[in-house]
Amino acid sequence: MKPKPFLLLALMLSFFACSKSTSRHPGLPDGTYTGTFQRLHQENSQLAAVSIKFDFPNWTGYSNINRYPALGSGTFRYLNDALTFENAGVWTADFDWTLILKDAYIDQVKDDSLIFSKSYGNGWIDIYRLKKLPSNE
Repeated sequence: MKPKPFLLLALMLSFFACSKSTSRHPGLPDGTYTGTFQRLHQENSQLAAVSIKFDFPNWTGYSNINRYPALGSGTFRYLNDALTFENAGVWTADFDWTLILKDAYIDQVKDDSLIFSKSYGNGWIDIYRLKKLPSNE
């Protein structure tokens, strides 16, 4: 018995509809964003100058303070209303790994500004405040 083409098409469509897709953030254009990172509600909270380049689906980042935050490079996507990062860096065990840019962040994009943050439930909040650099086109 041969499978019916309609049944195959329906099965293929249901498979793709259920799979997670990597999606572009609707308001985040590619480019380099510079600004600050700070972990709020922590003793001796420092303010770091950071730069993150977004080239969907990849990102690379730098901080003026070593591993605060721990940036490097990786991929990002917009999933379930959150900006979600994967970090491809290889990290040593001699610092606080919660400072690695990874997992989901609540974000806000307005014009050329990007703010994203993560709360840890213990009073600590990581917040990135960035502004897009003009492109050299």
